[in-house]
Amino acid sequence: MIVSSFFPGRIRLRDAVLEDEDIAAALKTAVEAHKSVKHVEYNTRTGSALIEYDPAELPIQKFKILKDEIYALQKLCDFYTEAKKTEVLKAIKNLAEKLNG
Repeated sequence: MIVSSFFPGRIRLRDAVLEDEDIAAALKTAVEAHKSVKHVEYNTRTGSALIEYDPAELPIQKFKILKDEIYALQKLCDFYTEAKKTEVLKAIKNLAEKLNG
């Protein structure tokens, strides 16, 4: 999963794994649970997710704290197959728990 664009308050992620409706919905639900998130939009046709958030509530330092979870999710997405779907969904859950914990 790559960050295709970023500036404080807006981040766009792209990856073929986001073409899977279940994974895209799980990521949306996980991210929306954070109080700073204003809106999440995903497009399974293009494999992208747009996240709009309040940068005062979610500073860049928080993303640095999440680097291990983001890296684990990235590794799973790099070589994604349907057989890894459960692992990807679990990694998204772990990311959400740390983000909201």
